[in-house]
Amino acid sequence: MVNLVGCRFKEMNRLYHFTNFDAAFKIIESGKLRFSKPFNLNDIIESNRVLFQRIFSEKYIHKHNRLYAENQLRSFQQISFSQDVDNEEQSVLGFDLHTMWGLYANKGYGVCLVFDKDKLNLSPNDYVNSVTYRDYVYQSYDFANKSKQGIDAELKRNINNIFFTKRREWENEQEYRIIRKVRNIQQDEYLDISDSLSFIIMCKDELLSGLESVFDGPRYAEFSSLNKSYPVLSYEYGLDGYTLFENFMEPIWAEHVGFFY
Repeated sequence: MVNLVGCRFKEMNRLYHFTNFDAAFKIIESGKLRFSKPFNLNDIIESNRVLFQRIFSEKYIHKHNRLYAENQLRSFQQISFSQDVDNEEQSVLGFDLHTMWGLYANKGYGVCLVFDKDKLNLSPNDYVNSVTYRDYVYQSYDFANKSKQGIDAELKRNINNIFFTKRREWENEQEYRIIRKVRNIQQDEYLDISDSLSFIIMCKDELLSGLESVFDGPRYAEFSSLNKSYPVLSYEYGLDGYTLFENFMEPIWAEHVGFFY
């Protein structure tokens, strides 16, 4: 018998978003994923990044120009996903990141939402790319404003260094990022994910005790009742390690995550 759920999962170009149960429920019901404001980011370099605008004909920075440049920087908001990494150095699947389960998915009691990367409903002006990790990342940028388009043009020219570069200590997140410039930095900005959300992965259910599967718990029942088009999978400990299961404990992915079948 062909495992249709497993085939669909494996063939999809996947992105992963780890979050707590309540937030996942709201995302699924609304069909929207909120962009994060720069000052709320976990990385202290990104949350405290400073951008200086220097007029080309002057040798000093006016306070007004500095504030303007910082406001421009704050207008860029982001959504972060994890992704599968498969290269000569390592092969790690995005749902198999225990750090992400622990830090962002309520110590495993949360949820990993799986998106089809090819179906993201992006704005024409969104910037998307994988994050590059380096030993050193600048926290401040000082631009000599030579362009007729001003600081906007300087930001675009340096978009990868400013928004898609982090210190190497974050590389375990395997991050893929969407950057969007918003009109109002005080209002929330959302990405429509109703077409791209494809799977829900659970790891643990705090309402269960012992070694019961999440398929036996009330959390699974709640998610299953939301929308039948989103299969609910479990990321649980199998015979030789953690792997991905669909209901009735049929493994849909074993390579790289514990055992082979």
